[in-house]
Amino acid sequence: MPELATPRPAGLNRLRIVNGLVRAAAVVGLVLVLFYLGTYDWVVFDVLDAGWHKLLSSLNLTEQLAALQRGVNGQVTRRSLPTMLTYGVLYTSVCLLLLRLLLPRGGRRMRRALLLYAAVFGACTLLLIGGKLAGDALWAYRLGRRLIDFVVSPLPVAVLVPLLRWYTTPNELLKQ
Repeated sequence: MPELATPRPAGLNRLRIVNGLVRAAAVVGLVLVLFYLGTYDWVVFDVLDAGWHKLLSSLNLTEQLAALQRGVNGQVTRRSLPTMLTYGVLYTSVCLLLLRLLLPRGGRRMRRALLLYAAVFGACTLLLIGGKLAGDALWAYRLGRRLIDFVVSPLPVAVLVPLLRWYTTPNELLKQ
């Protein structure tokens, strides 16, 4: 005789619905934040530039920043290095948070996403450092810059969500 499923309490169903609505609202909000960061990046850069300038001026570190900035090739960035790094970390953090919300049972899948992001950032770092050590190798700077532009965009999220949602390891297949 087949077992009858025990009905769930009404409160649990309402909690799941509310949880799903909050999650959907958070996803929409993060997509809007990404849209804003990508569309109005010049506004974000201006705010970050002003903030970093104020902070570094108060710490009397503007000359050190200027010296560091002179060492950066224009193929990498023409903007302030702290501003670019802050923007990259902010954008990537929003992307990772969005991935966390979109990936079911996100533990293992989220680790894979983090590893992929880390690998791309590591490749960018190696290209930029290698380009500097090779005497300002423009090809390395250009490739590193293109990788940075790729990873600081919504494209990795758009690729990783379906890839990681539907990816099943051989161990998971055996358990089915």
